[in-house]
Amino acid sequence: MHSLTTKIGAFLIVTLLFVAIFAPWIAPHDPNLFAIQEAFAPPRVGYWFGQDADGRDIFSRIIYGARVSLGIGFTVTLISLVVGCAIGLLSGYVGGVVDKTISFVSDVFLAFPSILFAITIAAFLSPSIGNIILILSLKGWVTFARLVRGQTFSLKERDYIRAGRALGASSLRLCLLHLLPNMVGPIVVNISFGLAGVIIIESALSFLGLGVPIDTPSWGGMLDQGTQYLLVAPHLSIFPGIFIMLIVVGFNFLGDGLRDKLAPRGK
Repeated sequence: MHSLTTKIGAFLIVTLLFVAIFAPWIAPHDPNLFAIQEAFAPPRVGYWFGQDADGRDIFSRIIYGARVSLGIGFTVTLISLVVGCAIGLLSGYVGGVVDKTISFVSDVFLAFPSILFAITIAAFLSPSIGNIILILSLKGWVTFARLVRGQTFSLKERDYIRAGRALGASSLRLCLLHLLPNMVGPIVVNISFGLAGVIIIESALSFLGLGVPIDTPSWGGMLDQGTQYLLVAPHLSIFPGIFIMLIVVGFNFLGDGLRDKLAPRGK
């Protein structure tokens, strides 16, 4: 069963990545081309998902929206991964006052729900992709830092680490070449779940008008626009909602499968 869900998750993610990368060749229309006379047109041949309130092709905007959601998701996760791993290794390996200070800062960040934290910061910044990446990265590192810190504490007293110290290996070498490679399993699992979380929050911010600029194709922004015409043209909300669900389900399915394969003791 887990193998099946893992394959489904991988298929969804690979498919949407392919769509995002080759969007200019897959999208049948310009996603920002207005055709007011065709506003709210239902799905049909050539306009598979219909047209929105400005007559723009929803299918093309969904395709370009995948670029936005996945681009933000992977960028934020990469930044969070690098920063979180560095801080987690420092905290777990050095210990003492450094660990207590980092743990306190992490606890402060974790005290705020991710979506509330993002909304609060976004309210003071102008909507842009760069600002969204900044906002989500400000808190994204904490989960990776705590994971790596815990793994470092359990690994740093192993015999092979002690042997490395005795042979004169530097702390940096031990951390990068011996500690970090032995945490790959849990980190990869965390990446998958983290990507799903980032995409949900980005979509929520765009839905609230605090995310990407309004003229940029975004699943959350499309969902927001669609709610204004839910009774008149439900397809405006249905299709972006489906794709948000698919990408989140894909990463969660993949994360579940990877957890079973790479970190079975974490079940």
